[in-house]
Amino acid sequence: MRPALLNPVLNGWRLAGWTALFLTAGASLAPSAAGQSSPVLDSVERAADLGQPDEARRFLDDWFASPEAFDRQADVERARFLRARLTADLDSARVDYLWVAVRAGDRYGAAARLRLAQLYVAEGRLDHAEEDLARMRADFPGNPLTFTSWLWTGNVRSAAGDLAGACAAWEAAASLQGSPATRSDRELVRSALEDCRDPRSAVAATESFSVQLGAFSSRETAEELRNRVVASGAAARVVEPGDPGGLYRVRSGRYAGREEAARHAVSLAEAGFESIVVPGEP
Repeated sequence: MRPALLNPVLNGWRLAGWTALFLTAGASLAPSAAGQSSPVLDSVERAADLGQPDEARRFLDDWFASPEAFDRQADVERARFLRARLTADLDSARVDYLWVAVRAGDRYGAAARLRLAQLYVAEGRLDHAEEDLARMRADFPGNPLTFTSWLWTGNVRSAAGDLAGACAAWEAAASLQGSPATRSDRELVRSALEDCRDPRSAVAATESFSVQLGAFSSRETAEELRNRVVASGAAARVVEPGDPGGLYRVRSGRYAGREEAARHAVSLAEAGFESIVVPGEP
């Protein structure tokens, strides 16, 4: 069920947090600037990565005003992706991301389609999010972001209450061979699948929901991730293993509904941390 757009949690995020979220972590989704030809757009991306939005927007405005701005299609794709990343207006961002998703190649098109899906998750429009994720995989087969798209498909289905579908999506992510996904993201999916096979999860699912960022055999590694998440401005905790030899799980938030947890997962992704929606600890 789609939540009202006047929901105070979502409204506050839309009005206050959008710019900060998309500026602090474009590196998690934005294609690498390596090999790009425009030094001005290099400066835009560098300023955005350093958390200097005003500087980044100034460089970008200069680029759009320059006579050579539209000489190369690849530069236009990159500029519109960066403009969407830098804007605080969701509707404007959606227009630019959609343009890039439809017209650009693998480098920016897949990333833009994934951004669109995350916008829909943030708005609670889960059916649209799933459609965009499926379209990304169809339009850009074999793209490096395919693993991430399956991870997010699992989050969307989990938020919709389709636990079997979520587990199937995470299985699809885990089955990808040769994917450039990071080791931590693979461990994240592996821990999700362990929970999928744990019958206790069905009971916990009626109580609360959290966002899990990783699961580790080492407490030290789990605490290191927790500290990085906290340093980014989000709350995080280490959950002790339930059994001897179990995993230390790094989680953030505790929500009564799956959709709220999924929106929190969006904010974490934009801060550079992939995560999955899981039943909260009892």
